[in-house]
Amino acid sequence: MFEVKEMKVLVLGATGYIGAVLAEHLAERGHEVVALVRPKARDAAVPGEVRHGDLHEPETLGKAVTPDIDVVVHAASPVGDEEVDVAAIEALAGGGARLVYTSGVWVLGATTEAAGEDAPVNPITASRYRPRVERLVLDAGGVVVRPGVVYGRGAGIPTVLTAPGQEDGRYVHAGGPVPTWATVHVDDLADLLVLAIEKAAPGSLFHAVAEEAVSVADVAAAAGRTGKAVPWRIDEASEVLGRPFAEGLALSQVVSGDLARKVLGWRPSRPGIVDDVRSGSYASRA
Repeated sequence: MFEVKEMKVLVLGATGYIGAVLAEHLAERGHEVVALVRPKARDAAVPGEVRHGDLHEPETLGKAVTPDIDVVVHAASPVGDEEVDVAAIEALAGGGARLVYTSGVWVLGATTEAAGEDAPVNPITASRYRPRVERLVLDAGGVVVRPGVVYGRGAGIPTVLTAPGQEDGRYVHAGGPVPTWATVHVDDLADLLVLAIEKAAPGSLFHAVAEEAVSVADVAAAAGRTGKAVPWRIDEASEVLGRPFAEGLALSQVVSGDLARKVLGWRPSRPGIVDDVRSGSYASRA
């Protein structure tokens, strides 16, 4: 039976959507969580030890990775500047702790068959340099986890599928067939990240995908009050959300998460995205 060693884990993005849930799961497993936050962040919102650092200042990241840190998890959003994000990874990887990096399946681009971890990358604009960051992590013996569209706990991307005063749900559409999303509940993603911390071999890459292909129209219909969905033209959505994000929402993908199940024993168990939006955590927010 696999025996888990308690570890001290430095989490970047511990006050964010994914990082906060991950911190909960790590604590439940008996690991000690250290939150890395910007100097002016709200320390009171983070339980346990807090250290300060900034992705724009790689020297502060290196100082935070002290010898007592076993694993660093980068669960923060990229800043959008390639050289800044690359310098941050280099600083974190050089601290001596194992690095786990949360990327995303948008690096694969559009897929029509279930894409595994060996599929070629073809990133959209929002993920344009993430393959380079992933390669740095893997070459340093770290682990990369690519989540699908993350949902759950009434937050994340599904919240943009309804507009104020609009009864029907809406979904970004660039023409052609209705796009499909590969999805993962934020708690299932946190489970996989914990498994990656505890069990993954150096240089491993895993897709965090519970549902390979869900119709975005079905998700949008569940988000509306009428059970119907209307297409939101990508040009119009871009004016509200920005073009790179709108392109991501309109991206059609089919992605496999089988490898994490086979290698790490990952067992996603939370409600699917349509059920959660229709009658789960999102419905309870209404």
